[in-house]
Amino acid sequence: MNSSVSNQTAIANWLIQQLSEKLSLDKSSISVSEPLTRYGLDSIDAVTMVGDIEDILDVELPSTLFWDYPTIEKSSQFLADNYDVSAIAFDSDAATPEVVEEKVPEPVAAGKSKGWGGLFGRS
Repeated sequence: MNSSVSNQTAIANWLIQQLSEKLSLDKSSISVSEPLTRYGLDSIDAVTMVGDIEDILDVELPSTLFWDYPTIEKSSQFLADNYDVSAIAFDSDAATPEVVEEKVPEPVAAGKSKGWGGLFGRS
């Protein structure tokens, strides 16, 4: 496994852990290819998570990271491609990288919208 892929996997697993803790979700219910807004990530949580990553990596990141790269897959790829992320990959708080499995999204029930549209009563 090449270093970039293993770093991306470590970041993805770290993000899954953070999302799980912040939003009280089961880690197994989080898909790396689903938009983070699907899980209820709001701007305050997103900026907090960006700040946590900045602290670990000792870099400055765009506060819009999770809006510019709205899935765990895209944001972890961006971070692995553009930053030295070995601190997350080897951080004691980050679990040993697991295989990130792709989950098939559940169909949205009729009349129930997920994401920002559902927040405002639009389908």
